[in-house]
Formats: sequence, structure tokens, C-alpha cells
Amino acid sequence: MNILFMLIGEFISLVEMWEHDNPLENGRLILDKEEFKEFLETYAFMSFQAKVKVYKTLNFIIHDKTSYTMPHKENGQKKAVRKVIINYQTYQVIKALL
Repeated sequence: MNILFMLIGEFISLVEMWEHDNPLENGRLILDKEEFKEFLETYAFMSFQAKVKVYKTLNFIIHDKTSYTMPHKENGQKKAVRKVIINYQTYQVIKALL
């Protein structure tokens, strides 16, 4: 199995695991960055930094220029917190093609 298929499988697993427990807002799945990092480090076929680079390039995550996270303001909070934003539309397209 090549690395691309492993990364896609990991992405699908990530979304399916967290889509029921995390808010889905405007085609985006919002995750805590610590949980995201822990999950990506579970399967050590690539380093975390390399996986994040691929996730960013393939549009698996929505990010700013300097990080793999985005500021996100949750309901009732005044200050934005950095979260991982999964592009749920990318997940749906990949899932439909499998």
C-alpha cells in the first residue's frame, strides 16, 4: 500500500471518528489541536510535520500561512482559540470516490 492511500485512510478515519462528537460548521469539522496531533502521531509511517504538510497541500485542513490551525471563536467566548479545521467537503468527495 502506498503512502497516499495510507494518508487518505487516516484522514477518513479521523473524520469518521470525530464527526459525531465535534461541531460541524459551514462544511468544516472543528477539532482541538492536541487531539489532532495525538491521532496523527499514532500511526508513525511519517512524521507529524510531514503529514501536516500533506494535509495542507491536499486541502484536508483549512489553515493559515504559518500553522496547521486557524483561530476559531466558539459560542459565548470573546477570545478566539486556535483549532484544527477539517475541510468536511474534501472528506465527502473522497468518501464518494472510494
